[in-house]
Amino acid sequence: MSSKINAHTMARLVSCLWLGLGLLLTGCESERSRLMTEKYPTYPDDIKRAIDRGYPVRGMNHDQIYLAFGEPICKKAIEHKGRPVEVWLYPPGGRDPCLTAEFRVYFENGAVSDWAKMTEASRFADPPGGLPP
Repeated sequence: MSSKINAHTMARLVSCLWLGLGLLLTGCESERSRLMTEKYPTYPDDIKRAIDRGYPVRGMNHDQIYLAFGEPICKKAIEHKGRPVEVWLYPPGGRDPCLTAEFRVYFENGAVSDWAKMTEASRFADPPGGLPP
């Protein structure tokens, strides 16, 4: 009898997990759909091309980078090139996604100021260590 309870409980747990994942993905997709419907048509052509091709352009805002790359694995406030910035980190994340990232987008005052693609695995270091050259 206990194996039936365990199997039933496991089935319910798996169903709940799938439902939760579906709701999470639907929330992200609905945000993307909303931005594509409401904001994308108002963007200049160069920004639309950058979003469509998945590359950053200086001056893009958070929504535009979200549309181009999706949700970052981590967001941090750091100092970059001697200035306070917000950095969005993109996969792969490794064991600790806020410490490793392949691609980084830097925002100053809500606009892209810089980005970096790491060609070798490296640890993300907050100042005073700074970023790899």
